[in-house]
Amino acid sequence: MILVHVVVPLLLASTALYAFLCWRPALIERNIFPLEKQQKKQKHVLFVTAHPDDECMFFSPTLAYLSRRSDVTVSLLCLTTGNHDQLGDVRKKELLKSAVTFGLTPDSVIIVDDQHLPDSPRQAWNLALVAKTVEAVVVAGDVDTIFTFDGRGVSGHQNHIAAYMGVKHMALTSQRFKFQKINVYALESAGLVFKFSSILDTLFAFGMAVDSGRMFVADLAAYSQGIQAMLMHESQLVWFRKLYLVFSRYMFINTYTKVN
Repeated sequence: MILVHVVVPLLLASTALYAFLCWRPALIERNIFPLEKQQKKQKHVLFVTAHPDDECMFFSPTLAYLSRRSDVTVSLLCLTTGNHDQLGDVRKKELLKSAVTFGLTPDSVIIVDDQHLPDSPRQAWNLALVAKTVEAVVVAGDVDTIFTFDGRGVSGHQNHIAAYMGVKHMALTSQRFKFQKINVYALESAGLVFKFSSILDTLFAFGMAVDSGRMFVADLAAYSQGIQAMLMHESQLVWFRKLYLVFSRYMFINTYTKVN
């Protein structure tokens, strides 16, 4: 009985807060760009992922929000073709379709096909190679801000973690970025219960984000974009990913910590 009196109000509060944040997203908006670049007319954001479908499975709320902004150019850098099941060519095409769903153009998607960066949960990546690969894209595109995974990689996948470690290595050690500032944000990995709590994690996520992070919430249109993007990844649309679309908090909420 006590559990009901505690849990039900929390769930109702989370649902109400989620609806309010969808209505008034400015409540959680913070400038994600370096101070030196806030006056830049057209800012450039890069998402660094490991596999085709990462962009919609984990970053949908952020992608949808930033792709709507007229002063922001969004690009995707995917560090593999997703060839673990020998479907790399298929998955590259699916990623391009997914990007278009978010309003991106195909030429804003960079897909790395390097045998030293395989799609494999067991083979370690050379972090210096990841850093070098990302840095080349950042410099060529005059990127201002990067979004990527955190040290737990959301699902614990070693490629996700290596993407984070490589980006962090680049941001903290490259002499170039001591003079040309760039902001890096890491997507926070939620515990198992919170990971599959859909919008019911809003209250706790908001409490954490107010003080130390950055939060993006998908409204109905953004959530629909995320679903449509995932539907483009037909080769990956197994039954549990369909459940994921309904229950994963990453389809509704993204929270980040700043890396540098």
